[in-house]
Amino acid sequence: MFLIVSGGQPPGRALIARKAKQARRIIAADAGARVCLENGITPDLVVGDMDSLGEEVLGRLEGAGVPLKTFDTDKDRTDTEIAFDEAVHAGASSIELLGALGMRTDHAIANIHLLLKAQRRGVPSFIVTDTELVFVVDTETCIESEGGHVVSFLPLTDTVEGIVLDGFLYPLEGASMEIGRPYGVSNVLLEGRSLVSVGKGALLGLIVFSEGVRGVRVMTRRPDGAMVCADR
Repeated sequence: MFLIVSGGQPPGRALIARKAKQARRIIAADAGARVCLENGITPDLVVGDMDSLGEEVLGRLEGAGVPLKTFDTDKDRTDTEIAFDEAVHAGASSIELLGALGMRTDHAIANIHLLLKAQRRGVPSFIVTDTELVFVVDTETCIESEGGHVVSFLPLTDTVEGIVLDGFLYPLEGASMEIGRPYGVSNVLLEGRSLVSVGKGALLGLIVFSEGVRGVRVMTRRPDGAMVCADR
């Protein structure tokens, strides 16, 4: 797993520490580098236009020997998209993204679109926060949990067909969803294994963690057949 740390709502110390230990490589997108340093983590690479980093942070990164890839502020990719592209180019088999939501809605939506971009390139990716786990379903995904978590599914493509939800409070069988009809909001995971699959299109999945309920793992399959997991 490659970990990307972006500049949105920063993760809690426990979350970023655990994800950093799981990661093969840590890439900070601009302001994400400050988040890493504040939590005692040295990223393997920092990318972006560096407009959110002051001289003190840049000096610490350079002193630690961290490679910096600096881009012009007048560009057609966000710093987080640049980090995604770097991760895919470096051979990431999966990506988890911290600091991707909150702060600015436009960047949050753009980061959700990056999940779909990565999925289409065969690299399952996840946004993880202290309260949510966000992922894309374009074939089949399995969720293991203690049950009780709220989970929503929304279409990322114009239409999504052949939707199956098994192991949820409100199951579906061969259903369809379309943009503008968000009836997939606020379902609930049942205890054990829950399965979601689609025949055509792509769904956005979002699990909201209930207080006091632990143990959620999302498993999806790469094009080569290997299973990829993200947990919270």
